[in-house]
Amino acid sequence: MSRYQLLTIPPSECSCRRDSSFTHIEFRHMLVMIDLIISLISCFCVSYFKPMALEQVLSDRDSEDEVDDDIADLEDRRMLDDFVDVSKDEKQLMHLWNSFMRKQRVLADGHVSWACEAFSKLHGKELISSPALFWCWRLFMIKLWNHGLLDACTMNNCSIILDSYRNEGLDNGKN
Repeated sequence: MSRYQLLTIPPSECSCRRDSSFTHIEFRHMLVMIDLIISLISCFCVSYFKPMALEQVLSDRDSEDEVDDDIADLEDRRMLDDFVDVSKDEKQLMHLWNSFMRKQRVLADGHVSWACEAFSKLHGKELISSPALFWCWRLFMIKLWNHGLLDACTMNNCSIILDSYRNEGLDNGKN
């Protein structure tokens, strides 16, 4: 018994109008056509894949959501170079921030406070060494605060982190 025999109803048991434009045989043909269309659609939905080495196949590492950081950094720099009304230091800060956010996979607004503190720890020495970059970072934190993504306590923590790098640099300069 085919699956179409289960779906067909003898004309004597049909409760539809007698003057319907479809006959019992035409209905069967429509079901066959629908089945053919579905099989054709599934043929065109083929996923392409990149061949993998045997070591990659047998490893426990999943590369489904892998992002090539070098390519992403290159695309980010190329996009930032298109801005003409932005200073070199602002572009550098934007690139550092974009790269940090991508690598840390910060997706939620609620994680921005953590991200700012971690960014200050990671890039603190670089921010302190360039006064223009340092002020770009401060202005960026103020913009985050204006948008409600950063609170005053976190801004203070970031300032303390940067001050500790500055004091560490001053202490190393005296020795």
